[in-house]
Parts: sequence; C-alpha cells; structure tokens
Amino acid sequence: MLVSTIVIGAVLVIGRIPLASYEEGAAPLTALLGPAVVALAFAIDRGARRLGRRLMAVAIAGTIATIVGAAVTVVVAWALGASGELLRILAPKHATSAVSAAVAEVLGVDASLAAVFSILTGILGAVAGPPLLRLMRLRDPVAGGFAIGLSAHAIGTARAMEEGPALGGSSALGLALASLLVPLAILGASLLGWL
Repeated sequence: MLVSTIVIGAVLVIGRIPLASYEEGAAPLTALLGPAVVALAFAIDRGARRLGRRLMAVAIAGTIATIVGAAVTVVVAWALGASGELLRILAPKHATSAVSAAVAEVLGVDASLAAVFSILTGILGAVAGPPLLRLMRLRDPVAGGFAIGLSAHAIGTARAMEEGPALGGSSALGLALASLLVPLAILGASLLGWL
C-alpha cells in the first residue's frame, strides 16, 4: 500500500494527470470497497466470538481509546497553530478513509484530504503496528489486533490478517468500533461548537 501510494502519486504529478481523471478511472476499484468492508463482517464475528466475556471491557477500552486518539490529534494540531478547517479535516482520521471522507463532507471540509490523512494513518499503523507489538512483548493477539484495528483501520486490519486469524479478527472488530465511534464523537463535538 505504501509503495503503490507513492508510485501513483508520482505518476499523477509527473504526468500532470488531474485528480478528477484519476478518480474517474479508479471508480470501478473504489466501488469494490463496499463489498470488501462487508466481507470484514466475517472476521468481526470471529473476533467477537474470541473475546467472549471480555467483549464489554474491550468495547469500553476501545471507546475511550478512539475518543482520546481523536481528541489528542485535534489538540496537538491546534497547539501547533492549525486552522479550524485543518482541525476538522484531521479530526476523523481515526476512522477508515471512507468514513473519514463522509464525516469531512458533513463538516464542510475537503473530504479527499481527510481520506488522505486516514490512509496515511493506516499505512503508518500497518508498517509500525506488528513490530511495535513485538517490541512491547504483547503476546495477546486479541489485544494487539484490537489496537491495530482501532488505530490503523482497514490497511492495518489487512496487515493483521496476514499475522493470523486471531489478530485479524480482533483488528476487524477494532476497525468497526472506530468507524462507528469516530463519526459520532466528531459530529457531537461539532454540534457542541468544539470543532
């Protein structure tokens, strides 16, 4: 994903290809994102079954982690002098790109830029997540997968699935929880005038 993103970006810039033309050509592939997300339901179901009694504790921890992650992003960007528009673009980056783009549209900011920040977050999490879990000696695949799914979205979940079904299933559950909570938290903050 990282290499293909860089190569596609370079081709667009060097070839002076308008983004609209690229999006039109990529539309058939983009249309496949919906069924791919639905297919994650099987992994989510497996992840939830593995959690068993821990499901409520994991849901509470995931809720807190998602809200704190989004809040820290906004607070750090604000402290660095980011504009209100950039804060609204960055706020939904803790959800998968499709969700981030939809939230950004509702907030009235650039949806494609919000999706880019979400994708960059996913790539970073996919690249750094599994090695970081090993470095921290976290051996529980449920906790590790859930952390990857919450922070690295679909890209991280795809990477977690390569590591094994337990890690992948709990990562899909984290992805689903973040994709549900981020819009609610961001839109709630917007209605309260915090964004």
